[in-house]
Amino acid sequence: MAIESPHRISDCFLPNGANLTDGLTEEEAVLIALWNNAAFQETLIELGLAQADLVQAGLLPNPEMIYFFQVPDKPFKYAIEVPLEAFWLRPIRVAAAHRETERVCERLTQAGLDLIRDARQAYADVLLAHGRLSVADDAVRIRTEIARLANARLQAGDVGEQEVATARIDALAATQDRTRIRYDVALAEERLRNVLGIGILREPIRLIDDRLPAAGAFDPGSLTAEALASRPDAVAATHAVDAAAERLRLAQLVWFRVLGVADASSGRNTGHELGPAVRFVLPIFNWNQGNVARAEAELTRAERQQITLRDRIILEVHQSADRVAQARSELEILVKQVRPEAETAIRRAEVAYREGNAPYVVVLETTRQVLDSRLRQAQLEAELRRAWAELERSVGRHIVPEAKP
Repeated sequence: MAIESPHRISDCFLPNGANLTDGLTEEEAVLIALWNNAAFQETLIELGLAQADLVQAGLLPNPEMIYFFQVPDKPFKYAIEVPLEAFWLRPIRVAAAHRETERVCERLTQAGLDLIRDARQAYADVLLAHGRLSVADDAVRIRTEIARLANARLQAGDVGEQEVATARIDALAATQDRTRIRYDVALAEERLRNVLGIGILREPIRLIDDRLPAAGAFDPGSLTAEALASRPDAVAATHAVDAAAERLRLAQLVWFRVLGVADASSGRNTGHELGPAVRFVLPIFNWNQGNVARAEAELTRAERQQITLRDRIILEVHQSADRVAQARSELEILVKQVRPEAETAIRRAEVAYREGNAPYVVVLETTRQVLDSRLRQAQLEAELRRAWAELERSVGRHIVPEAKP
């Protein structure tokens, strides 16, 4: 999807002409989160720090000069010193800093994928809350109608006062549940606002529920191979190992010091003849053994962290793939078999109870079944959305969904 220039509302940016009140799609929610989530914007500062370290690694130290003032019986003298080893070690320092910068870039990309996952899951939670509210409205409507039928049968002398009281209590309990669920919707919307970074905007949010994750089979094995090869945190782990290797190489050489010296003191021709000299370190006691050992340990840790991440990627891809398949299979059975049967049963039960051919307990049980099937459908759709968002994050790329049937 093409990204247009965002327009600013208060301290928030709404890209692609997004508007909270005229309908917010899942893709628009993701873009808003990437533009406005404060924690993610804070994380992006790390890239600037890494680039500053890269610049610093490429700088050469300034030459140093010492000057001795002339006094009676002592001529003036000056010397210029240049650390020659800096020219030799500079490429190693730059390589280590460059690897670290690449690692930070990949880690920030992974942070963006994590934010996309969080935004999609928060979006699914709001849809679930609205779905539960819709089921609660149906529960109030159905149980109020049953209470009305019970009262009509009481007037006809077909049932006792106790059955009417039970039906009335069920209707009032459904109203109570609906009141509680309305606040659950508000809580879910507040979490969505927080993830999107638009908590300062208080206009109502209207979501457009027009997509479910794409149907069709996929191979977890190929997705796992793709994730291991290209997922940003996996690539970042590789850069971390390379950077640690460069730091180890630098630690093994950094003890070496060679200074080129241009010394000027009294002479026969001009009184301050310039003569070359070299000053260097004799590695008798200190070979930088402690820092070398630390660099070796850091390299080993980076390699083991890479293996740990590999195992976690394999687990995440296969688990999320299984959860997608589980939610999709259960939803298909519910929509095609369970819910149609429950809808038919409640219609039969209402007619039978109206005509006095069924006891109230049958109507109550049938009502519970149909409401449970509607609630379970909303839950499964939310689980499918959440599992698909986790699958996309686990693989490291967006999988385009198809239109909801």
